[in-house]
Amino acid sequence: MNRTDPAGLRPQSEHKVIAEFPCTQTQLRCWFLDQLKPGNPALNVAVRWEIRGNFKTSSIEEAFRQVIHRHEILRTRFIDMGGRPVQQVVESVDFRMSVIDLRNVPESQRDERVQSISRETAAVPFDLREPGLFRVTFLIVENNRGLILITAHQTCFDGWSIRVLGREVGEIASALDAGRTPNLPELPLQYGDFALWQAEYRQSYGFEAEKDYWSRQLAGAPYFEIRPDRPRGAIKTNRGDIVSAAMPPEFSERIDQAARGLQVSLFSYGAAVISAALQRFSGERQILFGTQIAGREDVDLENLIGVFINNLVLRFDVTSERPYADHVRSVSDTVEAALNHQRMPFNNLVELINPVRDPARNPLVSINFNQQKAFLEDARYGGFELISSPSQSPGVIYDLNFIMIGRPGGWRMSVEYNMDLFDTATAKELLRLWQETYETALANPEGTLASFGTPASARRGPVAAASGRLGLLEAALAGHSDVAEAVAIDTAGNGAYAFVSPSPALARPLEALPEELMTYLSTRLSPKDMPDGISVLLAFPRTPAGDLDRSALKAPSPGPRPAREHPVSKPIPNVEAAPAREQELAKIWADVLGVEQVKGSDDFFALGGHSLLALRMFSAMRETFGTKPDLALLFRAPTLSAFCRASFGDEAPISEPEPSPAQAGGARSRYWEKSVYREGSGDCTVYTLNHPLLYYHMANSLAEGPAVVNLHMFGAELNEEIRNQPLEEIVADAIRAMDFRADSGPVALVGLCVNGILAIEMARQLRTLGNQVLCVAIIDSWAPGYFRSLPRMRQARWKMETRIKRAFYFTGKLLRGRIKLVDYLKEFNASQKLLQRFSKAGELTQEELLTESVTQLLVDASRGYELRPVMEEEVLLFRSRAHHKRARKLLFGWRGLIREDSAVHDIDGWHEDSLTNAGIDGLAAVLSKRLAAGD
Repeated sequence: MNRTDPAGLRPQSEHKVIAEFPCTQTQLRCWFLDQLKPGNPALNVAVRWEIRGNFKTSSIEEAFRQVIHRHEILRTRFIDMGGRPVQQVVESVDFRMSVIDLRNVPESQRDERVQSISRETAAVPFDLREPGLFRVTFLIVENNRGLILITAHQTCFDGWSIRVLGREVGEIASALDAGRTPNLPELPLQYGDFALWQAEYRQSYGFEAEKDYWSRQLAGAPYFEIRPDRPRGAIKTNRGDIVSAAMPPEFSERIDQAARGLQVSLFSYGAAVISAALQRFSGERQILFGTQIAGREDVDLENLIGVFINNLVLRFDVTSERPYADHVRSVSDTVEAALNHQRMPFNNLVELINPVRDPARNPLVSINFNQQKAFLEDARYGGFELISSPSQSPGVIYDLNFIMIGRPGGWRMSVEYNMDLFDTATAKELLRLWQETYETALANPEGTLASFGTPASARRGPVAAASGRLGLLEAALAGHSDVAEAVAIDTAGNGAYAFVSPSPALARPLEALPEELMTYLSTRLSPKDMPDGISVLLAFPRTPAGDLDRSALKAPSPGPRPAREHPVSKPIPNVEAAPAREQELAKIWADVLGVEQVKGSDDFFALGGHSLLALRMFSAMRETFGTKPDLALLFRAPTLSAFCRASFGDEAPISEPEPSPAQAGGARSRYWEKSVYREGSGDCTVYTLNHPLLYYHMANSLAEGPAVVNLHMFGAELNEEIRNQPLEEIVADAIRAMDFRADSGPVALVGLCVNGILAIEMARQLRTLGNQVLCVAIIDSWAPGYFRSLPRMRQARWKMETRIKRAFYFTGKLLRGRIKLVDYLKEFNASQKLLQRFSKAGELTQEELLTESVTQLLVDASRGYELRPVMEEEVLLFRSRAHHKRARKLLFGWRGLIREDSAVHDIDGWHEDSLTNAGIDGLAAVLSKRLAAGD
């Protein structure tokens, strides 16, 4: 089908579509580039492997076929939907591996034939509307040696994918040969899950923080490029070639030692070398180039094939007077900062910076640098081994691409170049200069960059006049008889500013020249191309080599800014006089709560205290005073002074309610404790289950009337007896702690997560006992067994969604200063383990461990719980931000077990976090309305 067919038409081939996802930003950029130049070979990824030993081409072909079946992205096509592409996964594609036997080709001609086939297969275009943007050619070179040529489109494949593909093809093929089942890791996710995550991330607070960093980092950045051998054409071309040099084996150890000595990564050291080499060649101080990062931050993405790679723009200030070692450290800082903000898709970065568009140039960068170990790991699989081999360049994206690939035999340095801009001799000279800069840096790390010398081949003249809007402005000014030289630069707000040096023949006052030139330009340029202003400079700034230094030209400030008002410092009140123990306790509270000081009248909960902080406060009290804190005391005496007096016996303990006759007679709970948050003025009681320090806030948010009580297992001894109890018996024991009397009124039950299941069972048992249950409120509580009943792929996708959303939620809290860094790190398993290993701050307190144990006990008990309908009670479902909106439609899996008209209410916060601040207020508002309605 011709590529000029209307966008609304579909390819002739029909496929069963099984999934549809938005495109990731990298895919979107590739799609747009393909629309500009259909079948652009520069968007192809060419890979070459050597295979040695006893192999069967039929097994290799079947291995590729199974890999395609495992990875949805290799069965994906891109369809235009109203000018915007979507990716569609099809059920199957017809894959066939081309096999070419070269054994009869004379050995003297064989290599040339291999290179020719490699170039041809790498450059064959793909039609993005057809699924299976992936092809393989197998060249049989000798009886026990072959070459595997792989070509994939950048919309579905990146460098890391080579490693995944190699492992899986090798394992599957060897398993087929041996008649066994291949040992492959399960894939909890597919590429579409990543696409969904990225779409959500771009709406998040974290994305806004990324935008702030890159806006600052690239503000006023010049467009760095090397002056080409031939004039740049009107549009960008992709005809390229590559020159390479293998480094000696000892080079690897030398650069490893150099990087370790300066305590920087190998990549940072390499970036320092190439930036120094580019500075030597160009004479420019501001060096910018692009680089790529894997983009697989989550471990579940590591075994996926797909395009996760992202492009970063690195900007370096390369000063010739600086010692090289200092230059390396400065580069390392820049690289580290960029890696910390690597989630900004390049496509969005271009939109953010909004550079002047030039069809002849890449946006933001003309040069790229990539340094990495070979993606394919040379390895033996059964009777054969797969070996990484240099591949052909199907087409170039950048003017110049500096590539370092490390293989077991050593490093290989390559310069990929645009043949329409540069001669082969220039590429070879740049490669030589790069090698020489490495050698100089390794030999003399303390020398200044100036001591590295200026190569005879340096190109230190200005690059051809700026293109686009700036080039038009410079050309117009240069045409005026009173102007000797003109330079235009970008300004904030997508404006432009011009600088001119006057002609030696100018006899009029210089002050009048800017206004005269603005009038002159108004007759030659459209209003949108006019500069914001013009400055006259008798001499332009120059580099030490005498070349124009564009980076030193800055547009004048538009005017003085108003002076910033300095806030008047407010006096800090003195800490109230307090006994020594109260002062010690005040320090503990201040440290735990993250406040400067705590007064005797301050309320723990009013200062932001919640369950986790209370547990840490109790742990600190135990270590400092050797006392076991009483949870009930904190509820009854929440101020510092009152809690201190009650905890240390400085006053009579606050009285507990007298036990009921039933309790006095021995029918007391063995594992549950009861804490009264608020005495009621009516006959209704709201019972909250576990999380005692979270629900405390609800007592203040609920409308007046009902009593508010918490039942918890905070002080329970979790012995084998209770661990073996079914959930029904655990709930029955909790009911004993409720201490029902003959005149007890109706109740409402509230539970979060697994405690919601307890609340459902509790409602059933209370009704059987003759007690009235007004309603059951459950937060983020899925019906037991529902999640495990889903297909494993769907389970994995939901888990991935939750992990990613959770990361963004707590990252937002961290960036807004609403959570300490240590507490933030404790929210994630990987960082929690690192904290526990390297820092005492990561250790969980006894109270935190107990809370985890209680939760796990209830989760285990719920797995054996027999679900029974509870149609008589009204169930109020609450959804925090921890769960997808689909939970509303699914009624959290309770459909058929609770009333069909049960409402789902959204509350702010993340799971447990939803029981603080706005979340608990939302819960209390809904509950208050329901309780006010009565029966």
